[in-house]
This record gives sequence, structure tokens and C-alpha cells, in this order.
Amino acid sequence: MFIVLNLLLEADFKSYWNNFKSNKIYWLVVALFVLHLLGILWSENTDEALHSFKQKLPLITIPTILVAKPLKKAWQIDLVLLAFMIMLVIISILNFGYYQQWFGPKSYNDIRGMSIFGSHIRFGLLISMGGAICLYCLRRHRKAIIPCLALLIWFSFYTIYSQVISGVITFGAVVGAYLIYQLWEYRKIFAKLFIVSSGIFIIITLVWLLTPLTFDASNYQNLPEFTAEGNRYEHGVGYISSETGEPVLTYLCEEELEREWEKRSKTDYLGTTVSGNPISHTLIRFLASKRLHRDAVGMESLTDQDIKDIEQGFTSVNHSGLMARMHSIRFELNNADNPNGHSLLQRIEYWKAGSHIAKKNWLIGVGTGDAQLAFDSYYDKHNSCLEQKHRKRAHNQFLTFLLTFGVFGLIIFLLLLYSFFRFNLKHKQLLGVLFFLIATLSFFIEDTLDTQTGVTFFSLFLGVFLTAQIKLEDKLKSSE
Repeated sequence: MFIVLNLLLEADFKSYWNNFKSNKIYWLVVALFVLHLLGILWSENTDEALHSFKQKLPLITIPTILVAKPLKKAWQIDLVLLAFMIMLVIISILNFGYYQQWFGPKSYNDIRGMSIFGSHIRFGLLISMGGAICLYCLRRHRKAIIPCLALLIWFSFYTIYSQVISGVITFGAVVGAYLIYQLWEYRKIFAKLFIVSSGIFIIITLVWLLTPLTFDASNYQNLPEFTAEGNRYEHGVGYISSETGEPVLTYLCEEELEREWEKRSKTDYLGTTVSGNPISHTLIRFLASKRLHRDAVGMESLTDQDIKDIEQGFTSVNHSGLMARMHSIRFELNNADNPNGHSLLQRIEYWKAGSHIAKKNWLIGVGTGDAQLAFDSYYDKHNSCLEQKHRKRAHNQFLTFLLTFGVFGLIIFLLLLYSFFRFNLKHKQLLGVLFFLIATLSFFIEDTLDTQTGVTFFSLFLGVFLTAQIKLEDKLKSSE
């Protein structure tokens, strides 16, 4: 509002208009915003449509301001980036400190609680942008190499520790793209080798995730019938542990588990963990991850810290860092009978629903604000197995534009992204390209622009890099 007031007081409207006319990408932003306005006309839920329209205001206001009067001087751009980085560092430290209980009143029951001011997923994108800025500064501001490297290491650690897969993907893509850029300038053969090796690593990771977990059934045909105490075992082979590749429900005696658990925990065996999942299921999976029998003998091997971890909702002894999330996804994919509570399986259900809605409304979509109504109708009509609290929208920005505004809305959105990427590539704006990479990758697994944080993040850096800025290769005198 202050910047708009400043522009009005300056009143250089002719210059503003000339800047608008000469910037073709800006008119795609305008077209996208007008589409949200027109979409209200065929919306059934007017209140939600107006809320969605209001939420999208940064999409037009911030780029309009920055196109009317672009940031063309190095210190102006650096000031914006510096302000962003200062707040990012402060908030990331607060998030981590609160989660570790260094300070603050709340005990978080889930790694997703490590974002006290908003969505952990959206904050993961901001962290990725912080990493991109660190890499940008390593090249442009040589005197700041040490603090930039320190921040890059901190952001890398934060990304891995937070277990936000979208954050890991975008951060990894940023670092990978930057290394390719650097190697390409030095020797193209090294860049090509890095691309090939990265591709191989990604393929191996996907194969590891997607390959079904199997076991030799003959090894489980003659298992002992009784525990050391003489109680009868149950031997089920339905669920497989990602960590061990062995069935979770073998060597199971819930009678002994319940008795021993009640001795060591104040939480009832039939109760729930802090994160809301059944204690019994969490305990069984945790024991299986440690290759312990699910009986009294297995319970004796658990440490006091293990008991606390189970009470918090951890299903595996490997519950911190990126591999914990990877094992969680692997378990979801191999035990996909119930999607509720599993983010990836829920997304698959959202994508199925969104594709169905988009197919029925491919021309003009369901209108601004009616996406959730369309999804609710689909879930009810098809007797979705998703619980009410998990019946959400597409979690894919491309699919959301298609089902909301039809094929023309998707085309405008794709044209905007393509034009922005081409513009920054042409002007050798590496930081603009890295931002494009972060935003676009997030669009595949999130409705980034349907949240206030997401749309503001996108609008800010879209506006900053919407006009020709100082090229990355230029040596700033101020940095020498």
C-alpha cells in the first residue's frame, strides 16, 4: 500500500504506461487475474469465489508495482533479497528452536509442526529460494562467501531435517541447476557427466521407492506357535516393513504387548499417540523396524526413549532426517489399502478426482471458488474412502487451473510460465531461472497459488524478475 501511494504521488503515469505496454509477460499476468474475476460469473459459491479473488490480489498488485517502476539498480535488488534472507534466517531458527523445545511453550507432535507461522510445505519453498539466493551471492558478492556458505549449509540441513519432500526436490533442483550452469561454463563435458549421474541417481531412487517389497513366503511357514511365556502368536503377512523388508504382523502377541506397554507408559495401549494414531499400531510397526518380536521379550528391549518416541507417534526407529520420510513413502506405496493419513496416497486420490472434474468441465471449468464444491460432490458421488477431514482439492496447480477455468485458463498459465522462463534465460538471469524452477516443481504436487503464502511468494519474485535485471555475469563494483 505504501509503494502504491508512492507511485501515485510520483505520478509518472506516462512512464508507467510505457513500461506496461512494453512488457508482454505482464499482460499474461493481467489475463490470469482477469480470468479469476470472470470466473466469479459462473461460480455457485459466491462467498468462496470472492475470498479466492481477494486472496489472488498479490498476483496483480505486486507485479504491477514492479513493472510500473522496475528494480534496475543492483542495490535495490540486493535490498529486497537481503530483507527476505534476514526474515528467512530468523524464522527458520525460531521454527527449529521451538521444535527442539529450546524455547517456546508448545510441544510439537509432528515434524510438520516445525513451521510455527504457516504451512511447512510453503516454508520449504521459501527455504529453497533462500538456497538459490545464497548461490547467487556466492558468484556476485565474493566478500560474502563465508556467510553465504554458512547459510547454504544451514538451509540444506533445515531442508533435510524438516522432511518436506517438495522442499527436498526444489532445493536439490536449485543446487543441481546451479552446478550444471557452473560446470557448463567451465567444461561442458563435466556438466553433461553431472546431468547423466544425477539422472541415474534419480532413477535408482525411484526404482527403490516404486519396486514392490517382497519376501520369501517359505521362510514364514513354520514359525513358532507360542511366545517364551507360552502365549499364542499371531502370524500375519499382510504388511511389510520398509526398513527390514519383513512382515510387520508376524511374531505378534497383543496380550503381552498390552500388558507390558501399560507398565511402561501412562498412555493407554488402546489410546492414541500425540499425533492421533493408535498406540497399538504404532508400537507394532516400531518393534518391527527394530527387528524385535512383537511380544514381551521385544518390549523389554525398548529403551525409555523408544517409549517416548512411540508416544509421540513415531512408527520407526529411523524417524529423523530425509530417509525417515523416504521409508514412510515406501511403506505407503507398498501398503496402499487405506489412503487416509498418508500424504502421497491421498494426493493420488486428489489427482483422480481432479482429473475427473476437469474432464467434465474442460471448456470453462467450474469457476472461481467452486473447486472444493466440485471435489465434495465427486467424493460423495463415488463413495470415496477418504475421511471427511482428508477430502481436499487437487494438490496440483496445473490441474487446479484446468478444472477451475478450463483449457484456456491452463493455456494462459502455461504461457506465463514459459514466457517468464524464456525471458530470464535470454537475459541470463540465473536467479530468475532458479525461482522459476522452484515454483514450477511445486505446482506439480501443491496448489501453491491457492494459499496466501504461496501466491505472495510467487507474485513477489515474479515481479522482481519480470523486467530485465542486472545480468549475473556482470561484475558489480560494489561487490569488489
